[in-house]
Amino acid sequence: MKVTAVAIGDSITYGYPYRPQYSWTALAARELDIIILNKGVCGETTGDMRARFTQDVLPHRPQLVIIMGGTNDAFLHIRPQEVADNLAGMVQAAREAGIVPVLGMPIPSNYPEDEVMLDRYRQWLREYAAREKVALIDFYFPMLAPGGTALREGLHVDGVHPSEAGYRVMARAAVDALRPVVGGMR
Repeated sequence: MKVTAVAIGDSITYGYPYRPQYSWTALAARELDIIILNKGVCGETTGDMRARFTQDVLPHRPQLVIIMGGTNDAFLHIRPQEVADNLAGMVQAAREAGIVPVLGMPIPSNYPEDEVMLDRYRQWLREYAAREKVALIDFYFPMLAPGGTALREGLHVDGVHPSEAGYRVMARAAVDALRPVVGGMR
């Protein structure tokens, strides 16, 4: 029986501006030979994701859930504590349902004001994941140019959403982080 996961997130989980079959979730699922149900919804914040977690994740009874959000929260200047509460609430709901939670770190944005907020969210994610022993997919660093200060050329279509090459880079990060988690479930 194949391992089943649900990926809950925003447009970057969905695969925008393409279709879900070109998303990092689809590419990672193929390489890992698992099922990843894509529950990315364009424009959603972590609060929106948390509100639909019970209906979009729990009925599928996955072994694991990948939770990735924050880009729209940053655009809307949502306080880091609110984002932290939303992400931690989804992790708790997953654990209470016997689902292994995995967190995804937001990719870099080419908008400096958004990036300030995203950096705060990422710092919290690193600390929380270490403290709570939650696997963390680092989608951020692989999307940066050498030196780590700018977006890697050709990986974004609009400074926010990945290109097809960007989704391949994200899939590689997901595969590397998920392989040991999935291996322990087989």
